[in-house]
Amino acid sequence: MEKYLNNNSSEKLDKIIKYIMNSKPYIKVKELKEKMKKDTSLMNLINDVKALQKTYIKSGKDKKIKKDLDEKLNHLNKNNLYAEYNYYLEQVNKMIDFVNEELNAYFHNLTNNIVLDK
Repeated sequence: MEKYLNNNSSEKLDKIIKYIMNSKPYIKVKELKEKMKKDTSLMNLINDVKALQKTYIKSGKDKKIKKDLDEKLNHLNKNNLYAEYNYYLEQVNKMIDFVNEELNAYFHNLTNNIVLDK
């Protein structure tokens, strides 16, 4: 694949990525993810939820499986470590979404200006 970004563009993107990676929410996500990996009961619960989600979809949305899934999700969301992880992960995702929206707006404006100039 060709490299489409010049050095200036790459430097600006690197700066944005470094900003996100050095932010408190990103650092907390990494720390909490490591703590979660050490909590076997939590990891088992997460894996159970993932398996039930797949089973639920494959079943054509069976109501019994949905009930089991909801119970597991409720139990998972009550876990303080998981709740804190989700809180910070949402903040990181918001930062990434903001960057994505800015890039989309930039491309939209750029393409509209090119089309209008022709």
